[in-house]
Amino acid sequence: MPEKRYALRAQDIMTPAPEVISSKGTAADAIHVMRAKHIRSLIVDRDDETDAYGIITYSDLVNKLFAKKLDPAKVSIAEITTKPLIVINPNLRVEYVAQLFAKTGISHAPVFSEHKLIGVISKTDLVENLF
Repeated sequence: MPEKRYALRAQDIMTPAPEVISSKGTAADAIHVMRAKHIRSLIVDRDDETDAYGIITYSDLVNKLFAKKLDPAKVSIAEITTKPLIVINPNLRVEYVAQLFAKTGISHAPVFSEHKLIGVISKTDLVENLF
């Protein structure tokens, strides 16, 4: 049975159509969206075609904002965005996604197909689908 679990691909367990936010807002805006949508990460859109996508996670909020006692209304999304991203191919087997997460310490990664954002995958997705 475990063999079938590991035959899964990133596209099989990812969350499709992830929430995207502009880097021009505030951390308070990001927190509002995350709370309203009950999600733990937001993809930060590129400012232009030469820019890289970014990500904001709960960990970023804790480490870059709350631990430093910064006011979310006064901190821009750009200031707390992790960028550039490690991205996942939709056909990557989940065992390799898990290994990548373990080696890099990340907990969320966007899934891109043909240069288009199609989903996001998290440690939660791995746990919920593999165990």
